[in-house]
Amino acid sequence: MKTTLKRGSEQAGRKSPEYTRGKGVNRKEISVAVLLVIAVMYPFIEPYWIEEKVYHISRSDIPSAFNDTKIVFLTDIHHGRFFSRSRVARVVDQVNKLKPELILLGGDYVEGSPKYIDDFFEELGRLHAPVFGVLGNHDHWQGAERTRKAMLRRKIHSIDNAAFWVRKNGQRIRVGGVGDHCEDVQHLNRTVDSAELSDFVILVSHSPDYVQEIKSDKVDLVLAGHTHGGQVTFFGVYGPKVPSHYGQKFRTGSVMINKMQMIVSNGIGTTLFPIRFFARPQIVIIHLHAE
Repeated sequence: MKTTLKRGSEQAGRKSPEYTRGKGVNRKEISVAVLLVIAVMYPFIEPYWIEEKVYHISRSDIPSAFNDTKIVFLTDIHHGRFFSRSRVARVVDQVNKLKPELILLGGDYVEGSPKYIDDFFEELGRLHAPVFGVLGNHDHWQGAERTRKAMLRRKIHSIDNAAFWVRKNGQRIRVGGVGDHCEDVQHLNRTVDSAELSDFVILVSHSPDYVQEIKSDKVDLVLAGHTHGGQVTFFGVYGPKVPSHYGQKFRTGSVMINKMQMIVSNGIGTTLFPIRFFARPQIVIIHLHAE
């Protein structure tokens, strides 16, 4: 006898498959939306995430009295519409907690208006260590003389084309600076002429590009800013807009030029737009070690 089964009977007892395609799409869409929100917000968050970038400098011409000396380098704070006085105050407090013996400033203190100058240096007057600094291009734009007078009132030593001997236990190092590479002249001789090859010499230049013009063998360490580390980069690897004739070479970090070391800081503030992307703001901390 021939048996025939109906299609319905054939599938009797089988559980119909459940389709969850709609739920899967929703989860994916939510994940993408969250990532997009993070990507949009992060560049506005990074400017508040200050990195304490540490360098150890070991050289035979560092005097033994300066062994383990801690130096802080600050640059490009850009106090103004996007960087409030309260944020400047927090930077000062953070530096004071580090207890440096010497503080060096790389310029570009304010941005947008000269009205910010006096408040800025009133805050920096609370720094607990001797302070020396140069001017940047923005300081010339907002008023070089007003800036220098504000520095003087707060006992911050101007080293635009000037230098000082810093002494400790009968030994000394030379700390000097040059005028801004864009808006001023540079007289390196005022730093190096009274120094010997055996002296340890630190030079502060707002722009890193000046290092290529240094002909003296007496400069050991150059500190610079100006580049903001590119400010907006492709994940810290490449900055499409770096204010340097040498591009990525002088964008950020430590660079050796013959026997001279240069440290380029990302700086603290921002310019044009209050954003950073994989170019975190930096307080540079330098530890000197006598060999």
